Amino acid sequence: MKEELQKTANWFEEWFDSPLYEKLYANRDEEEAKQLIDLLEKTLNLSGCSEILDLGCGRGRHAISLAQRGYRVSAIDLSEEAIKTAREKTKRMGLKIRFEVRDMRNPLPRKFDAIVNLFTTFGYFARDEENTRVLDSVTEMLDPGGMFVLDYMNSNKVKKTFQPTDHGRFRDISFKVHRYISRGSIIKDIEFSGGPIKGKKQYSERVKLYELDWFKKEFEKRNLQIDHLYGDYHGHRFDPESSPRLMIVSHLE
Repeated sequence: MKEELQKTANWFEEWFDSPLYEKLYANRDEEEAKQLIDLLEKTLNLSGCSEILDLGCGRGRHAISLAQRGYRVSAIDLSEEAIKTAREKTKRMGLKIRFEVRDMRNPLPRKFDAIVNLFTTFGYFARDEENTRVLDSVTEMLDPGGMFVLDYMNSNKVKKTFQPTDHGRFRDISFKVHRYISRGSIIKDIEFSGGPIKGKKQYSERVKLYELDWFKKEFEKRNLQIDHLYGDYHGHRFDPESSPRLMIVSHLE
């Protein structure tokens, strides 16, 4: 068990910087990001001059969608490769977004009207105290009345419906995926082979299976008042049994 925890302790540091990550998740398209931002615009009712932080921005698809609508956007991510890609995309599109390589647990020294944490960019750390430090960082960076949106998986549904194995290929590279639950987390072991890869290349993902009650307690501790709960990017009501997502829209009291 100790070896398992060690293997996944800082899994995101290597995996998110790998070019194989981008290949595996190439299906995360811009249209999906646009759909999510459409919902946020309707819900948050932000003015065009609002300052928004994309917390854990990845390769920038949500930050870009926000900037295209006229918001002033900053974005942080721990992955240097992700930030590099995001900056390149933004430059090509002629947009202005302030990207920075930074750990989500370390707040920026400025305030925002809204902070978004999208597509399950939360729960990466093995210890609850480390994950709640992200929420502490959020409250430190929010203006009073500022909005915080957390878009997370529906853990209850994941526990019941996750697919233990999966496989596929892109061009000449094959991949195998093994999913399992351990110590309150969903773990995904991914193995790549073929093409330019010598032998096999292995990575792991691990995300805590937090449910709505956990978030309610942690938000209340930090004076984050929950305003809306959505179960998908169309804005349907959250159902713990069937919703694909858990999206929490809140504000700092």
